[in-house]
Amino acid sequence: MSSELSVIESRIRNAGELSGIDADLVELIVKPIRVLEMSLILEHDNGKRSLFPAWRAHHSDVLAVDGMKGGFRIAPDVDRNETVALSAGMTLKTALVGLPLGGAKGGICADPSTLTSREIDRLVRLYARELNPHLGETGNLTDIPAPDLNTNPHHMAIFADEISRIRGGLVAGCVTGKPVELGGLPGRLSSTGFGVVALAQLAAGGLDGQLIAQEGFGNVGRYAARTAHELGATYIAIYDIGLGGCLYQASGIDIPALSEIVDEHGSEAFKVYASQHGGSSGDFAWRDEHLSAGGTLDLFLPCAASQTVTGEAAKKMVEMGLKYVSEGANNPTTPEADTQFLEAGVTLIPDVLANAGGVAGSYMEMSKAASMTIPTEKETLEAVRGILTSAWEQVMAACDSYETPNLRLAGDALAVSKIAAAHQIRGW
Repeated sequence: MSSELSVIESRIRNAGELSGIDADLVELIVKPIRVLEMSLILEHDNGKRSLFPAWRAHHSDVLAVDGMKGGFRIAPDVDRNETVALSAGMTLKTALVGLPLGGAKGGICADPSTLTSREIDRLVRLYARELNPHLGETGNLTDIPAPDLNTNPHHMAIFADEISRIRGGLVAGCVTGKPVELGGLPGRLSSTGFGVVALAQLAAGGLDGQLIAQEGFGNVGRYAARTAHELGATYIAIYDIGLGGCLYQASGIDIPALSEIVDEHGSEAFKVYASQHGGSSGDFAWRDEHLSAGGTLDLFLPCAASQTVTGEAAKKMVEMGLKYVSEGANNPTTPEADTQFLEAGVTLIPDVLANAGGVAGSYMEMSKAASMTIPTEKETLEAVRGILTSAWEQVMAACDSYETPNLRLAGDALAVSKIAAAHQIRGW
């Protein structure tokens, strides 16, 4: 069993114990209802063929009035256990923020850097074709995928086009996170990163002058950085292996300038930024660099990958005076890091709350498309803020009710309680 899967299963069991839920019912909540395994045979541009394994986990549909939600990713380390773990996280997330959705997740085990854009498009079409029988009926879809790691609105358009070809008519609603031209929602792409920072702003009472370090500058990280920068925060370090390792600038990174450089220079972005705007770039530990300079840190945003924040990393950030963590990635913090943060009094906003802006935006895309009313990006993000603020208040109340300072445990307990109640109402 992967550590990621064991961590999320332990979280659900701990939450169930805190909530006083029957152990057999907790085990029902822990396990997925089904896991689909596929073998995708891709014909490359040169005519050769390769096989790529893929998965889609339907973790829970007990609250899925409007279907199960969860993205699909393309990455070389995708496997069954990771997919199930991420789908379980989606179940907790949708329950916690009060959306009538279940939890799902999917992925294709492939390295997109070794494939052409045409090959990736064909791979997405193969994935859509295999999933088609399991998505539900047109007009009553039971599984609605969305973008995730290394997938984007373009890939959602490709997925929707393939399903539409199979079913003989446009079925744009089979995915969310689509381009606006195909029924997508302005603000959906930025909603996850926006929500990560909006909750940090709630916890801190404001971000003006706060010093931030961040891991990951992809879709979530970029929009988180944009939002925090607009709120007056100062970025001292950003780590992203795909952009050159680490960018460190004690005086503050110019986020708009960095975004433009990333678009133009890709993997060389940090090096180019350092040459043009100062600071340091390279494969070094920004925590050590900042510590040696006697620097401080207020807020940390892990927006990269799962289980990347170790106990040792957490200890170093605590030594810098860290006060807040808002998890943009799924499961980014190891249990050892959790303990370090909790004992030091750091406010950690867990993934099931912090990055729920994405699924909130997806649900808005589903509902707005149905009502044929398309909001502006600002209207979308303000609605996301409202959903997350309400969930934040519920989690804070749960901390008092369960007599714990642990926001992750309280949030999980609140979510598991909602799921358990739905099981009991349905006679399960």
